[in-house]
Amino acid sequence: MLPISYDDALPLLKNLKGPVAPELWRGALPLTYHLGPGPAKVHLKLAFDWQVRPLYNVIVRIDGTEFPDQWIIHGNHHDAWVNGASDPTSGNVALMETARGLAELLKSGWKPRRTIVIASWDGEEWGLLGSTEWAEKHRDELAKKAVAYINSDSTGKGWLSMSGSHSLEAFINEVARDAPDPRGSGKSVFDARRARLLEQAPNDAARATINARRNIPVEALGSGSDYTVFLDFLQIASLDLGFGGDGGGGVYHSVYDSYYWFTHFSDGDFTHTAALSRVIGTALLRLADADVLPFEFQGTAATLREYVNDIAKMPGVGTKLDIAPVRSAIAKLAAAADGYEKVFLRLDRVDPEHLKGARAQLTEVNETLYRTERAFRHEAGLPRREWFKHLVYAPGFYTGYGVKTLPGIREGIEQDQWDESRSFVPIVANAVSKLTSDVDQATAMLKRLLH
Repeated sequence: MLPISYDDALPLLKNLKGPVAPELWRGALPLTYHLGPGPAKVHLKLAFDWQVRPLYNVIVRIDGTEFPDQWIIHGNHHDAWVNGASDPTSGNVALMETARGLAELLKSGWKPRRTIVIASWDGEEWGLLGSTEWAEKHRDELAKKAVAYINSDSTGKGWLSMSGSHSLEAFINEVARDAPDPRGSGKSVFDARRARLLEQAPNDAARATINARRNIPVEALGSGSDYTVFLDFLQIASLDLGFGGDGGGGVYHSVYDSYYWFTHFSDGDFTHTAALSRVIGTALLRLADADVLPFEFQGTAATLREYVNDIAKMPGVGTKLDIAPVRSAIAKLAAAADGYEKVFLRLDRVDPEHLKGARAQLTEVNETLYRTERAFRHEAGLPRREWFKHLVYAPGFYTGYGVKTLPGIREGIEQDQWDESRSFVPIVANAVSKLTSDVDQATAMLKRLLH
C-alpha cells in the first residue's frame, strides 16, 4: 500500500469504469467515481527504505515513598510522519509540561506515594513500536505493578475527549469537574464538554439522557495509539485524553501539519495544550497519592449492559445465540459494584491517622482494585489475532483502529460464525464473574480496613 496525493490519484480514478461507486465511497474530485475495472493498465514502481534504525524511548521515573511497586504511567509519542506539530508534538509538549510541573513539586519537597512513570515513546507511527516493545519487555513487572496508563497523542482546541476503561470513568469525570475550561467560559472542563454534547444532541430525548447522567460516558478504545499494548495486551486500566473539535483539519500525517498551521488554525495560544497538562497532571497526582485508588465499577456494569443490549438487537441473536449467561453475570457485577460503592463512600468519615497506620491493608486492597482489569484477560487471545487478549475492548478485525466491544461475541455474529460467538458467551460470562469476585474481595478488605 502506498498513500498518494489526489493529484496522482486523479488519472487513475478517471480511467476506472464499471459500476458507479456508492455515495459513501465518492470523494470530492471533479469526476464520476466508478468501482472498476477500467481500460487502462498502470505500472507502479515503489521504492522503500528498509534500513534498520534504533528507536529512542525517553523514560522518567519518580519512585513512590510508600507504595513504590504501584506504578502510574503516562505516555505520549514523539515521532512523526513529517513535521508533526499536531501529531504528536502538541501532546508531547503537554507531557513535557506535566513533567516540568512534577519536577517543580519535587524541588519543593513533595514526593509521590506511588511511583510515577513518564514515557515519551518513539516509533508510534511505524506501528506502536516503542511502547509495545517496552511493555512487552517489562510485561511481568507491569502485570504486577501497573495501576493505570494515561495516554495522550494529538491535542488541539475545543473540548476534552475521554476514552478508556470504564472503571476509571467516574475518576476522570471528577478530574474534569475540577479543571478550568481553557476556552475562558468560567466553567469547568466537565461543564464545557457537557454543554457541547447538549448542543450537538439530535433531539430532546438525547438531551434528556445527557442531563440525566451524573458522568459523561468515556468512549471505548480500539487501537491507533500507544495505549494499545497496555489495554489490549496486558489489560491495564487505561485512559486516552485530549482536546479537540474546534479547529481546522485536513493536515493529518502530512507535510502541512506544521507549526504555522497549528498556531494559526488550531491551539494558537496554547491554552488547551496547557489545560491538557493540568488535567493529566491532576489525574497523575490523585492516582499517585490516593489512600484507596479511585476505581469504580457501577459504570463498568452499566456499560457492559449497554454492550449486551446492542448485541441482543443484532439479527439472529435470541434464536441462534443465548446471551442470558452474560446478562446474569452482569447483574451480579452491578450488585457487587453497588456494595463496593457504599463501603467506599464511608472512607470520608475515617480518621486519616487510622489509614496511615494501615499501610499493609491499603497495599492489599489497592492491588486488588488495580488488577480488576486483568479479569478481562483471555490468555488464548481473540480469534485470528491472539495478541489481543481483552474480552471487552478491541480494534475490529476489519475496522482498523475502530473499536469492537465484546469482540469475541460481536464479530462472530457479524461474520456469521455462530459457533465462535457461542464459544465466547461462557468465556465472557466467566470473566465478568471473575471481576465480580474481585470487587467483592475489595469490598470485604475495605470493610476490615474501616473497622
